[in-house]
Amino acid sequence: MFPAAVLLSILLRASSTLASPYANITCPIVFDGRIPLHTPPTYFDTNNTLFSPDNVKGNNLTWSQILRFPCHASRFDGTAFTAVEVTLSDQSIFQAQHGFRRAGLQFARDTPAGEGARGVKTLHWSVRQDPARPLNLTHEYLNVWHETADYAHNQLQFQAGRLLGRNETRGDWFRVLDREGAELFAVPIAWEQWQNFAATLDYDRK
Repeated sequence: MFPAAVLLSILLRASSTLASPYANITCPIVFDGRIPLHTPPTYFDTNNTLFSPDNVKGNNLTWSQILRFPCHASRFDGTAFTAVEVTLSDQSIFQAQHGFRRAGLQFARDTPAGEGARGVKTLHWSVRQDPARPLNLTHEYLNVWHETADYAHNQLQFQAGRLLGRNETRGDWFRVLDREGAELFAVPIAWEQWQNFAATLDYDRK
């Protein structure tokens, strides 16, 4: 049984939404997490061009057990791609981390010193709720994040639910947090439509 899920469409561009001095930068896609239509779930169980087959998921689960492919498509999927639904259950225990559940898709070609961690990059993602498997928003959900190479921090975090250690009641909001956990942006969750987000990271300015 998979009681909680979130629908995702995600890609990383070498780009910027900022004004000058970035006005003349081109915007090629560096990592494309969009999934072509009719891709079988078992494609993700072994080495593939999209996501790591090994990280990050429950110890005894395969990606074909975790992922679902809904009929809804985001504005970035168009007619050639499908969204992916990432599910969580009590079997979603990664290594010996018993305090929380994990099922996180990691770009297959990403490396600590690779394209995802230099220059100016914009991470685009879209999310939609699955009414058949609603999130329990009394819990904290880390839906999208960009982790540092030493695993010590997240450059940004996209969260929902009641955040741990905080006295706040906006569990039904999405929040974008910075490296220090400070809130950069927040918006209520829309329950019956896609919501689109983007965040720019400038490694040149550090």
